[in-house]
Amino acid sequence: MTFSPSPFEKHTFRGREIYVKRDDALHVDFSGNKARKFHWFLNQKFPHVKRVVSYGSNQSNAMYSLSVMARMRGWKFVYFCNHIPDFLKQNPVGNYKYALENDMEIIESLQRREDTYMYNSNSDLIVEEGGRQKEAEFGVKVLADELKKDIEKEGIENPYIYLPSGTGTTALFLQKNLPFRVFTCSTVGDDEYLKEQFKEISEDSFPIILSSQKKYHYGKLYKESYELWKELQEDMGITFDLMYDPVGWIKFLLHVEGLEGTPIYIHQGGVLGNESMKQRYERKYETDKNRR
Repeated sequence: MTFSPSPFEKHTFRGREIYVKRDDALHVDFSGNKARKFHWFLNQKFPHVKRVVSYGSNQSNAMYSLSVMARMRGWKFVYFCNHIPDFLKQNPVGNYKYALENDMEIIESLQRREDTYMYNSNSDLIVEEGGRQKEAEFGVKVLADELKKDIEKEGIENPYIYLPSGTGTTALFLQKNLPFRVFTCSTVGDDEYLKEQFKEISEDSFPIILSSQKKYHYGKLYKESYELWKELQEDMGITFDLMYDPVGWIKFLLHVEGLEGTPIYIHQGGVLGNESMKQRYERKYETDKNRR
C-alpha cells in the first residue's frame, strides 16, 4: 500500500505566513501520522500473523487505523485500554465506534501494556501505543523526503518544522531525517514524559520542545482550545484535530515571535476523532452559552 505525496499549502494566520503539510489528506483510514507510522506494517507480508495486539486510549486514532489494517488482512484485533466510560459503551461514537464495527475486541485493563505483551506467539503482531517503535521511521522518512521537495519547490530559505506530539515518534524521526530544525510540544503528560518517550526509541537527534507554564491535561476540555480550533477553521479553511492540534497551536503561538524562519506545520490527521470531542465541547460550552 502506498500513499501519494500530501498537499503542501501556504496560509496566513493572525498575520503570519505559515505553510501546512496536509497529511490529513493522505487516506481516509490511515490519515496523518498513522499513515506514516504504519507504512512499514502495511507493506509487509507477515505470512504467519493472525492477530494484531495493541493498547492506548479508548478514542485513539491508532486504534481505528489498526482495526482497518486487521480487517484488510483478515486478522483478529485485540486492543487494551485503561477505561471505557459507561456513556461511551452505551453510545458508541468516533474512533471507538468505527473500530468496533471492524470487529475490534477491546479489553479494559490498568496493566494494558503488560497485558498486550502476554500475546507473544509467532502469530501475534504487537504494535506499541500510537505506533511508537522503530518501524515507524520507514514512513516518517518518506514524509521527510516529501518535505525536502516541497521546501525546494517553494523556495523556502529558512524553514523549520512544527508539530504537536503524543508519543513524539513522528517529531523524533523527522528531526533524525531532516537538516532543518524540528519543534514540537507535549500534549500527553508533561515535557519530561515526552523526553522519556523519545529515549525509548532513540538516544539522540531529539526535536526541540516548546513549553508553556500552563499544564494541559490530555483529553480535558479547555474553552480556549475550542475557540482557537474554530478560529483556525474559519481563517484557514482547514479542520484540525480537536485533541492535539489546539494545544499544539496554543504553544506555537506562545513562542512564534522568538522563532526565526518560516514555519511549516504538520497536520497529522486524526479528525475522525473530532466526532466525539466536538460532542463533548458542545455539551460543555455551547449548552452553557444557550442557557444564558
